[in-house]
Amino acid sequence: MQKTSSVLNVKTVSGAVTLITTAIIVTPLCGLIFQCGCDWPWLGLDVGCNFYKPGAVHRCPWCASMPTGIFSTGSAIISSVLTAMASSSALAMYRSVNEVAVRTLGGLTVFILVAILTAGLAALLQNYPLGIGGYLR
Repeated sequence: MQKTSSVLNVKTVSGAVTLITTAIIVTPLCGLIFQCGCDWPWLGLDVGCNFYKPGAVHRCPWCASMPTGIFSTGSAIISSVLTAMASSSALAMYRSVNEVAVRTLGGLTVFILVAILTAGLAALLQNYPLGIGGYLR
């Protein structure tokens, strides 16, 4: 019974750390991917986003379309948390390393990949030419 409890605890902690980390980095990642002006929470979050600028020719795809933003960020965050919490016998080799760190790193990797893929799709669908959208033209 003790082993099941510790495995569940590792999964829960990994999922929670991944969720908190993705919640902090999603907005600066938006700024990096779309070059829209979004930044770290302590540096203004979305205050500089081109979505809020009157007369802006281009507006951040995640902010301009609620369904696109929710789908992109939601799928990236959910898939990252599920990845971090998923059990894998391959992680047994990392017992000497902190398993929470390994699981969290895996989850964050999935977060970045899914966010970039869905951001590219959002930029393409909305003809957004800045950031990742410029590479897709």
